[in-house]
Amino acid sequence: MNSSEQILLRLIRESLFNIDAELPDSVDWDEVFQTAQDQAVLGLISSKYIKEVPSEWKSKWYQIVIFCERVLQAQQELVQLLAAHGIPSAILKGSAAAIYYPWPSLRTMGDVDIIVPQKFFDSAEELMKNSGYAVMESEETIYNRTTAFAKQGIIYELHHHFSYRDINIEPYIANGFSQIQTKEINGASFPMFDPVLNGLILLVHMRSHLKSGMGLRQMIDWMMYVDKVLDDKEWEEKFKKLAETLNLQTLAINATRMCQIFLGLSERITWCREADDSLCMRLMDMLLSTGNFGNKLGAGRGVEAVTSAFRRMGIIRYLQVRGEDHWEIYRNHRWLRPLCWVYQIGRYFRQGIAAKRGSKLFDDLHRSKERSDVLKKLHIKT
Repeated sequence: MNSSEQILLRLIRESLFNIDAELPDSVDWDEVFQTAQDQAVLGLISSKYIKEVPSEWKSKWYQIVIFCERVLQAQQELVQLLAAHGIPSAILKGSAAAIYYPWPSLRTMGDVDIIVPQKFFDSAEELMKNSGYAVMESEETIYNRTTAFAKQGIIYELHHHFSYRDINIEPYIANGFSQIQTKEINGASFPMFDPVLNGLILLVHMRSHLKSGMGLRQMIDWMMYVDKVLDDKEWEEKFKKLAETLNLQTLAINATRMCQIFLGLSERITWCREADDSLCMRLMDMLLSTGNFGNKLGAGRGVEAVTSAFRRMGIIRYLQVRGEDHWEIYRNHRWLRPLCWVYQIGRYFRQGIAAKRGSKLFDDLHRSKERSDVLKKLHIKT
């Protein structure tokens, strides 16, 4: 962990929990703010430090607040549109995570993720198409989880389910629509699931992205949920058995303890005391090295993901599965199935992965091995 990363963690603790950052006399604010941007936590640097930084960063800090307001209003318009046509919905992540922050507007917002019961999905999709929302293609669309839309610079992911291939929480989500709660941030209201299900979604989301590259923002979402909701009583009575059932207990315990060690989460939460502190340290190193959704890995991100999967599945099997997922022509011409692995090789060459050479490839392999070991200890299959 370099000095800028250490300073960023101190600033986050101060912003979220009012713990004095105790900064050194000299701070490279450009590097600190760049690190914060890589982690999508730029807004969590307290406004009292904004005067210290170049105008470029001041502008980006204020843009986070402005964009949050835009997202909240746009999200409310969509929710109201769906409700007017009898379609229930719930917001996933985003404002459903920001609600736990002391200043929700300072959480960096991304897409609007919204889920509707599966029986309403086709109607919701058609309604959005007819209401000025332009259909986009995304990886989630490829996996048949969502339809992506764009309108006035904001991306929307319309979900009909939220589970991943190796973890199924659909029964909980289906039941969750009967217990929707309405919350409000800065005057903009939105529907969200009850606290237990909302926390489960944040944990499952974090688990999924740990495989491909996850940064501080997703971990802080979980931390603020724990701080506001998941005290010892709630854990024992409502969440622990659920986490055990879904094999998420080890991740929840170690992620929470890591937040206590590095991010200022209160020690009053004791249900995470059985965590492995050395594993927590490795987990933090992993988060800092990857950035938000792995963006710090750049081109190497692809190599790391591929090499990890090669070890897990075998090269040909991995190429075949990925080819079946991504080759659009194959979906309409199933007879091409034996050639999917060849298509995937060509796809990686186009992405530049095959151009990786020498020490960089070695570094990617080493990082992939470290991540694989951390995930194994967290009981996350890779």
